[in-house]
This record gives sequence, structure tokens and C-alpha cells, in this order.
Amino acid sequence: MLNVPGKKEADGLELTRESMRDVFESLADPIFVTDPKGNVILSNSTTALTLGISLDQLIGSNLRDLVSKGYYNRSYALEAAQKKCPVGGLIRTKLNLTYFTNSTPILDDKNEVKLVLTTGKFLGLDGKYTDNRSNLPVNSQYAGKNTVYYWMADAVIAESKAMRQVLLKACRVAQTDTTVLITGETGTGKEVIARYIHNYSKRAKEAFITVNCAALPENLVESELFGYEKGAFTGAKPEGKAGLFECAHKGTLFLDEIGELPVYLQGKLLRVLETREVRRVGSNKAVQVDVRVIAATNKDLEEMVRKGSFRSDLYYRLSVFPIKLPALRERPEDIMALSFNFLDEFNKKYGTSFELTHHDLQSLLTYDWPGNVRELKNTIERMVINSSIGEAPHVQTALKMDDSQFPVYKVFKTLGLKGTLKEVLQQVEELYIKYILEECAGKKGKAAARLGIYRTVLYRKLKAYEKKYSGTGGGQGNG
Repeated sequence: MLNVPGKKEADGLELTRESMRDVFESLADPIFVTDPKGNVILSNSTTALTLGISLDQLIGSNLRDLVSKGYYNRSYALEAAQKKCPVGGLIRTKLNLTYFTNSTPILDDKNEVKLVLTTGKFLGLDGKYTDNRSNLPVNSQYAGKNTVYYWMADAVIAESKAMRQVLLKACRVAQTDTTVLITGETGTGKEVIARYIHNYSKRAKEAFITVNCAALPENLVESELFGYEKGAFTGAKPEGKAGLFECAHKGTLFLDEIGELPVYLQGKLLRVLETREVRRVGSNKAVQVDVRVIAATNKDLEEMVRKGSFRSDLYYRLSVFPIKLPALRERPEDIMALSFNFLDEFNKKYGTSFELTHHDLQSLLTYDWPGNVRELKNTIERMVINSSIGEAPHVQTALKMDDSQFPVYKVFKTLGLKGTLKEVLQQVEELYIKYILEECAGKKGKAAARLGIYRTVLYRKLKAYEKKYSGTGGGQGNG
């Protein structure tokens, strides 16, 4: 039964602009509000992302200006304001994203337009409008309220707010030639974001060249990056060889694992970034290159700078525009979307029809994913393969973990509980007592009643905690 607040309760509710902004931002679909003249007064970051601009740029802009500048091809909101009735249809943005939009005018008591609310729904990969906006077939058991909603742009899945913010930054910097430094744990998708930036840049039709600085033998890094002249060293090709900077001319060079670049080459890379010139090994001639550099690392470069293993001037030159990718465990919404994406991919690859169970989904959401998206992809593939050869296709089997580690192990890890059984029980007791005290606004009598102990026992325990943290000794009471 729907619980409707009474008048007294309703009077205490205030729908502020800030609260509306929070509501809009929680939605994964495009949504925005304009005044009768087409000025954007409220929106979410997804709308801005589809247009390739920041949310700050979108708020306050006029729809006529956005259309005239090519951010999207048509404004149904302006038509709705003019006709004073709902108007909808397909639009295409400058990032080649297509979605169905519907604009509804909100009229005052004089039948004049006060505001126009516009919402959008993305098209599926087949070009057809879909209510659930999922680009993938969804198992029937998860249809309806359990359907996973997300949208995909050039294979970048961003259901979570954290990843939508990353894509907003990527969209913004893609329009420039600024050097970008992408950081994040291993497997978070740094190369995917680098390709995303390249694909939406003015260099999109030119080469995107990737070099893993950790995979190249140290004695070959210089010649691979900058090239060499004939006879430069033993084993060199007679005709010489162009380096990767020259090969990426007019395009983008992605320097993955930049933290592994030898110190003696960091100065040469810095010079190339500043002068846009390269010198091949064994040559005195400088070659002009027009290259956009995107670097990535899973290491703490600032710490490496402090230790002297990475040049500070190179670090500051690379991190003109930093983008930090959140770990997968920090964006559980993406775990679901990515899982169904990989499931569809591998079912097609291996000719299977494997489906994830509710238990599988719970396990996927409670696992820590130290290998991030790469580990998730490998896990789903292993499960699909296991299902095709008759082995148990469960998450625990695929990750080689037993049931006891899902999800209880994460609770202990998160709370930092360790030690003997007695020590852990004492830690849990202390955490729970402090939790109840906070729930009771610090009122010890009320907290003692909730805990089912005497007030004197609660005082004794709190005194023991105080002594423990003040370093004056004393232990916990057993009360």
C-alpha cells in the first residue's frame, strides 16, 4: 500500500532546485528543463555527455544556439513551447548518438508556457527504439523491474555516475590537443578511454598507435619510440626505421605503462613533447611530428617523483589534463552492465545460451575485483566455457573461490576485523555500541536500553574504549 504523507508531513517537504538536481543526476537517461525561450535551467550530466560538452557549459545555454552550432540537429523543446503541446522524435548529436526525445510543455493557469520538460531514450544497436534502453538481450528472468539499464558509447559502458563523469571529462578534452594522463588500477580500461578520446577528436581518421612501455626491452625502447638511421647499431635494418612518433604523425600515440619508461629516456620524451621534434638514433637531423600524446599508468607517479624514479618536469608535462578511472568495486552499477555485455559477447562467440543466476549476480556484486574490468571479462568468459563443457558455471568456480568468501569475507575486509575470535568479538561489540549511541543521538540511557544492558555496564565499556585510545591502558569490560 502506498504510504501518502499527511498534510503536516507534506508541509515539511521542500522541493528545492538542489534536490531536483540530485534527482536528475541520479537518472541515466538524458533529461533537462528549459524556459519558454529555450534556455536550459536544469539538466543532468548524461544530457551534456551526449552533446560533447560539460554540464556547466550546458546550463544557461540556449537550444537555438546549440542547434546552430551543430551540437544536435533539432530541438523538439522549442517546438513544444511554440505549439503548447507535447512534441517528440529522433535526434542525433555531434557525437553521432541517436535517441528518441519527448518534450512536454508545462502551462500556467493562463495557458502560457512556464517550463518545458524534455526526456530521452537511447536507441538499441539495431536502430530501433527500446523502452529499457539496454543494447543487449536481457535474460527473461531479469525482465521488468530487474532489467539492467545502461548505455554504451564506442564500447564504453557508463551506468554509474562515476564513469559518466569520466566520459564527460574525456568528451571535453577530446576536442583539444592537450596531453592527457590516465591513471587507475590495472584492468580499469585506460586504453579504452584513450581510444574514446581519439575517436571523438579531430584526429579520429588518423592513426591511433599504442605502445606498452613495460613490454619493450629497455635497449629497444629508444629506437622503437624515436626510430633509427641505417647502421645505427648492430642488427639495425639497412634502410633504417621510423619510430612510433613518426608513425603516429597527425594521429594519437598512446603511451601505456608510462611509469616503466627508463629514466634516461624520460628527458628525451620531455623534449619531444615540448619541441614536437624527434631525432632518430644515429641521426643529427630533427623531424617535425604532429602527435597527440595520451599516457597511462597504474603507478603513483607523484610518489615516483618523490623517490627520484620519475622526472618531475615530465610528470607535470604529461598531467596537463589528468583523468582517474575508478576501480570496478567503486561502481557496482557498471558490474551489472558489463557482465551482461560480456555474457552476450561470449555466448555469441561460443554458440552458447548461458544465463546468469540470481546467486551469480549477487556474487559478482560482492567480489572485490582486484583485476577490475579485465578480471570480470575473463570470469564471464570462463563461466560461459564451463557451461559449454558441462562443468559448474558458477562465479565461485570461475574465480577459484569458495562460498565462504561471498559475500561475508568482504564485510570482514571492509571493517578491518582480524585477530582471535575473542579479539574480533570485542571489535564488533565496540562498533555496534558506537553505532547504537549514534542512533540514539548520544543518549546513554536510551542506548543501554536498546543494547539490553545496564547503564553502568555501558559507562564501564565506554570508559575502557576511552582509555584504550588515549593510551593510558585498561581493557574492555565484559559486563
